Formats: sequence, C-alpha cells, structure tokens
Amino acid sequence: MPYISKIKDDQKKISFVLSFMKEGEAAAFRTDWLENRVDAQQLGLDITNTYGSWPYFADKMEERFKDSFEKETAKNEILTLRQGNETAQAFFERFEEKKRWAGYTNRINEEFLVSLLRRNMNKPLVDRVIYGGHIPRDYQEWKRELIRIDYIWREREKEKKGSDTGKKPYSEQKKEGEKKKDGTGYTYTGKGERMEVDKAKFRTEGRCYRCGEKGHRSFECKDAQKRKPQFNVREFLEKMTKEEREKLLEGF
Repeated sequence: MPYISKIKDDQKKISFVLSFMKEGEAAAFRTDWLENRVDAQQLGLDITNTYGSWPYFADKMEERFKDSFEKETAKNEILTLRQGNETAQAFFERFEEKKRWAGYTNRINEEFLVSLLRRNMNKPLVDRVIYGGHIPRDYQEWKRELIRIDYIWREREKEKKGSDTGKKPYSEQKKEGEKKKDGTGYTYTGKGERMEVDKAKFRTEGRCYRCGEKGHRSFECKDAQKRKPQFNVREFLEKMTKEEREKLLEGF
C-alpha cells in the first residue's frame, strides 16, 4: 500500500489497514485487535508503544498471518506425507510435527488422523496390524503397533541378510559340481571326489585306462610305474644294523 508511507500518524495508519480487513482470518484479526485495545484502555494502560504503535501493529499482523499460512501449509503437507523407506519411528516424528502445525489433536481429530496413518504408511505394514488379531482402538494404539511391527520386521530382515552372507554364490556352487574330462575319463571337481574311468570303452579302443594312451595295458603303464615309489632292497639292508638283519632273516 503506497498510501501508507504518506500517513505520518501511527494510529491513522493502523485504522487505515484495519478498514480493509473485512473477511476470514483478516476480519478475525481486526476484531481481536480492537477488543484488546479497548481492554487495555479500560485498564488505564499506556498503549502508545503497543496498540498505538505502527511497528507493534505490523509485528502482530505478521505473526498472526504467518502462523495462519504455516497452519494451512501443514494441513496440505500432512495429507501427502508418505512413509517410503524410512522407519515407522522416523515417519511419526515428521507426521506429528505436521500434526502440531496443522492444529490437529488426538481428542478432536482422532478418526481423521487414523485414516491418514492407514493411507499414508506402507500398506504391508498396515495390513500386518489389521490382520494381526487386534485392531488398535485409537491413534496412540495405532502408533505403538505400527512402530513395534515395523521394528520387528526390520530386525528379521537384518537377520536374513546376515545368514546369507556365509553362503557361496549360486554360480560358484554350480561350478563345484561340474565335471571335467581328461585323458583317463571324467574327473569330478571338489574335495574328496574320486576319478571315474570308463574301463570297458578304453579296453575296446585298446587304450590304457591309467594314462589314456594306446599300445599297452594298465599294468604295463610306465606313467603308473613312475608314480610308484622306488624301493631299493640293497640300500634298505645296508642301512639296517647286524642285529636287525639277523632278526629279519629269522622269519625265513
């Protein structure tokens, strides 16, 4: 209002602004202001720095309409508040802050608040409460049950993840059971697993089932002989004492 700057007297400024406050919250502010000013005058209070002061009037007006704006904002925000991935406890901290700003109370707005919880919190969580055998009677019971069940569910999920950390990936488990083929047949991978050889097939093909080569039989296989430890009788006897040799010969 550019005209306000031309008015020098604070009381006239206040009266000018009040003359435009005729509806809704503005009209309520005008009524409260005038009534409070009359009460102060009747009590003989000096209103020069209060109800006769433009800065005081401007501060009160800003305070009143700022609260009104924040209240309407909170009412809109609480309608669209969603739990998402956060815990029920964290959701209620935000929900109850908006509830206070919106001016809702459990006693007056309980049915409406419960409907918001059932709509805005995660459906699986709400269903667990509903089908758990006892439907909460009021807002506080809903709050307790939702937080309790949400906490239990999250703890179980942590335990499941913890138990799965020791398991090998499926690809590795499958790899351990795979067969590998070599010259002697099928060799199974993994600890303690034996080698399986198709002897009949090797015999038909004239191959040694120890090394897989042709031209000799398994008991003639040089590879098998190489793998056997060599035993030197002379060396063995030379290392024995006279008494040990005599004792050994007693058995023959």
